[in-house]
Amino acid sequence: MIKKLLQSKYSLFFLLIFIVSLYVTLNKFVVPFIINATDSSLFVEQAQEEEQLGKVSNERTQAALGQCKLAMKNDGMLPENGSFVDDDYEAWALGNGSYVVRSIVDVTEPGKGQVRKYFACKIQYKQGDISDINNWAIMGIDFSTSTDADSQSE
Repeated sequence: MIKKLLQSKYSLFFLLIFIVSLYVTLNKFVVPFIINATDSSLFVEQAQEEEQLGKVSNERTQAALGQCKLAMKNDGMLPENGSFVDDDYEAWALGNGSYVVRSIVDVTEPGKGQVRKYFACKIQYKQGDISDINNWAIMGIDFSTSTDADSQSE
């Protein structure tokens, strides 16, 4: 059948009709569908809020401190006689929701009394409620064994 069509005197006419129908189909159906799909929110990345880098103190860093303290308790890093000094912490925003939080734990040691030890925690915030533990990823915790007096004498 195709062989007969190519040899007929109307083959050029059918070729022209085929090209025009492809052009109309492309412009009336395919291109508008693609434009609508690309304009949809499916391909739009949600802009994250601008984050100040460096040393910061805000609601998110307070939540990061809370998550770090919870992780230390759950991992058994906090001594039984240790207590966190909540009002004395420092936090640095590294970008992309990552933070380094440093704070102090008061520990009572025999013969020395109450001593202060430092801990640092690297943590990353994903998305969602900042109080939900599932929205945070602990990347590492360092709890020093030295005290203020030990650091100053060295």
